[in-house]
Formats: sequence, C-alpha cells, structure tokens
Amino acid sequence: MNSMIDEDEEFTNRELELLHLKELPFRISADSRFLYLTEGHQWALSRLEKLIRFREGLSVVEGPIGTGKTSMARRLLELCLQKENLEPIYIHTPRYPTQLAALHAFSEAFRNKIRKTYADQLKDFERTLIRLREDKKNPVLIIDDAQYMGPESLQPIQDFLNFDISSKMIQCVLFGQQEIHGNFARNPALLDRVVFWHKLAPLSYSEMARMIQFRLAIAGRDKPIFNDNALEELYNFSQGVPRPLIIVCNETLHLLVDAGRDHADITDVKNAIEIYKARPPRTDYEQEAAL
Repeated sequence: MNSMIDEDEEFTNRELELLHLKELPFRISADSRFLYLTEGHQWALSRLEKLIRFREGLSVVEGPIGTGKTSMARRLLELCLQKENLEPIYIHTPRYPTQLAALHAFSEAFRNKIRKTYADQLKDFERTLIRLREDKKNPVLIIDDAQYMGPESLQPIQDFLNFDISSKMIQCVLFGQQEIHGNFARNPALLDRVVFWHKLAPLSYSEMARMIQFRLAIAGRDKPIFNDNALEELYNFSQGVPRPLIIVCNETLHLLVDAGRDHADITDVKNAIEIYKARPPRTDYEQEAAL
C-alpha cells in the first residue's frame, strides 16, 4: 500500500509510541534542531563566520540539489542573528529579470525607498551602508538558490562590493546549485571578487549513519531503527545526498507503522525507495518548469 502522506500530517501518539519516538525525525521542513553538521559543514560555517566578521566581502557555497544548502544558509542566518553587530538579510529564490529588479528587492529588504533609476537606487543603498557603518553594524546579505541569478541580476552585488571603507561595507554569501558556475563565469569581474568558494559534498556512509541516529535521538529514540543491510541500501540509493535520503527514511517509518513493527530491514527500505521512485524524474520537473 502506498503510505505517502503530506509531510505536515502527524502520526498519532500510538504510532509514535510504536516506533519509540516522541516526534517525527525525518521531516524535510526546516527545523534547526535536526540539522546535522558534518565536519565539512562545520568548517565551512566557521570560515563564513570569520569572513563576515573580518568584512571580507563575497562568498559562494555550491552544491547539488538536496545537499543541505538551504539548511546551511538558515543556520548561518541564525548565527548572524545571535551577533548584535550584524544586520543579516535572508533572501530565498531570487528570480530577478533585470539588475534594477534585483536592486529593488535588495533595497526593500534593507527598508529603503524604491527609486526609478538604478543610479539613484544604488546611491540610496550606499547611504544605508554608510549609516550602518556609523552605527557599527555589519550588514550581511544571505541569498539562497542563487543559481537563479543571471549575470544582470548579479550586477548589484558587484556594485555593492565597490563600497569599501578600509573593508567591505556589506558581506554577501550566495548559496546555489552547480548552475551558479556559469553565471559567475559570464561575469569575470564579480568572480574575481569571490574570497571563498566552497563545494558541499554528499555525506559519506559513516556520516549518513550518524545523521540518521542523530535525528532519531533528537526525536526521542536512542536505539537504531535501521539494521546494517537497510543502511547500506539507503546509501546505495541516496549516494549520501540528504534530501532523498530523509524522504525515504520518513516513508520507511510509514511502512513500519502499517506493518506494526518498530525496526526496518532492507525489504522495508526497498519498498520505501519504490514508492519514492513513483514520482517523475527531476528532468521532467525541469522540462515542465521551462514551459
């Protein structure tokens, strides 16, 4: 039976008790409590924090779909919000047709009035950055899904980086899929300004196993739910990419509840993978989006 349900639907208390859980551990919605940071993630976040603190300017984090870029971007936002001297702005899915549209969006995020011309808007933005510097504030622009920004809409970021009083007046951190490569390649002047470019890698097998157990522990279960063969099947399927891994783990829990069991073997995981594969492949989504 296909047990896929909307991710917002809760298990009953009885079903959670069957699995020895207090809550669901494998939701794909953002919840910082379940964010598992590998050593690579922790190192990259630490480096980004230092670059922001030292006002270095522009950083880029690149990774395939589902590797945790959004989770990392939101974690960076949380860390910035904890610092009194930082003024962070988070922008998601920046689809801007022109450089003026991009500048308008960034200006609104910093509570600036909208001007008709690019030059006037940019002057206003510079005045805002000067005011923030005088107030001893360090503005941080965090952009997720930055692969949607073409060379034109990247132009404001290049212009922002020209504002410099002994150090960059705004810190920009872009998170994007591999397509971001081409956008920067067509803007070599901006590419030359990147001080840190980090590529997110999929999880190793041991990192995957630790992430699964970490999420289970947060949700109230200390003992494993997947046996070794099930874990191997999960890794062979996901290749360490977190998003499909988490979706299949979540589906496996539904199958276990249907069967009245509290642990998963390789058959359960294979059945969950088959349910996952019922969706159209990603290329179909891309083709539909292009229409």
